[in-house]
Amino acid sequence: MKKPTILKLVMAVTLLSFFTGFAQEKQVSTLLKSYIQASNQLGVTKDVNNILSLFDSSYKNNIAYVGLTGVVNKSTVDFDQFSNQLSENLKNHNYNFTMSVGEIIYESQKKRAGTISALINFESKIEGKIAEKGTILMNLVTALVKDEWKIILNNTVRVSEASEIGNCVCYLFSKGESFFNAETYYPAGVEYNKEYKSFRVSIKEGKRTIINKSKDDKAFDWTENGDVLDNGVIIGNAETSDKAVQIVLSHVYGETCTKINFS
Repeated sequence: MKKPTILKLVMAVTLLSFFTGFAQEKQVSTLLKSYIQASNQLGVTKDVNNILSLFDSSYKNNIAYVGLTGVVNKSTVDFDQFSNQLSENLKNHNYNFTMSVGEIIYESQKKRAGTISALINFESKIEGKIAEKGTILMNLVTALVKDEWKIILNNTVRVSEASEIGNCVCYLFSKGESFFNAETYYPAGVEYNKEYKSFRVSIKEGKRTIINKSKDDKAFDWTENGDVLDNGVIIGNAETSDKAVQIVLSHVYGETCTKINFS
């Protein structure tokens, strides 16, 4: 009888390890990967049920969100809220959110329950610009519900590490009803940049205008009916000068700020 060569033995061991690895993948790991895959494909499938079918109706997600500036926000999302979030994301054709597994830290599979902790890399884009990029520490708990494995609990710490577009903060200081100084913080990669702008509300050539004071003064018309215009295009409506300046600022930072929180 011909003895097997060393090469054949190595190949046999490799194939055995390969198929054994597949057979031994824990159900909790499978659910995590299925969730990420279904989430990444949402824009293609247009079907939120591909994701929701992996979750039990009792599902809850406890979230700690660490923003780019270091501010921490905590919240809890239940199954219905999660479903609504997915539906809203699907309606926003300019929004894209993707995840990938960075590292599995811990996993345990029992007969009727499983747990897994993983570092997840994520990236969200709005019209091709990075709205947010960072890492999620995801801790999933799964359970056998009516003979089907479902995700029942998720504890996540989401850390924002970079952004080109997102929420902005503006401190607006006024001197009477005519002079305003704005200190605006906006996302710029791995940090927030700060910028100062000054505005003057005045009557120019018989028209009420808002002038952005700079090297090249930029004027915005503010009509009697409250419309604020940029080169004849209405960008908002305001009754008071501070609200009119806020409209101008939202317009000026429109490509960077999805929303400006004024203080």
